[in-house]
Amino acid sequence: MKKIFLPILLIFIFSCSSDNGKKVYDEGLKFYNEKKYSEALEKFNELINEYSSGEFREKSLMLIGSMYYMYLIPNVDQNESNKKAVDYFRILIKEYPNSKDSPKAAFLVGYILANHLNKLDEAKLAYQFFLDNYPENELAKSIKLELENLGKSPEEILQNKISKSK
Repeated sequence: MKKIFLPILLIFIFSCSSDNGKKVYDEGLKFYNEKKYSEALEKFNELINEYSSGEFREKSLMLIGSMYYMYLIPNVDQNESNKKAVDYFRILIKEYPNSKDSPKAAFLVGYILANHLNKLDEAKLAYQFFLDNYPENELAKSIKLELENLGKSPEEILQNKISKSK
């Protein structure tokens, strides 16, 4: 009996740990698609806390950052939501610098800092980080434009554009 029990126990342990969070991610995604954002947040955070790496942790970080950025989490004011979005995007960039989502997350960090949190010095550093790490990315042109207009009012931007076209 012992000889049969041990292999079965080992198979069970390895099969449970090899899902890499897929089951929890799928549950979170189901809630997200049903627009049950609090429940989705709970599942994605559960995954992040239980798994220190992996594809589904990476995806969860991006989705949580995006949910905060889009103000989808109830009972969180916009300022706090923006701060949390930046935090999650920064974790994604740090842990998964080569992820296909890292350039977008890096762009959003700078954009949120500049346009929603009015932290222009931090935004400038975030944008420069993007240009240093993802210079060939399609968003690089937008970032150069953002840097050029950082801290300017829409009127100032328009006036500069008019004077350049003369």
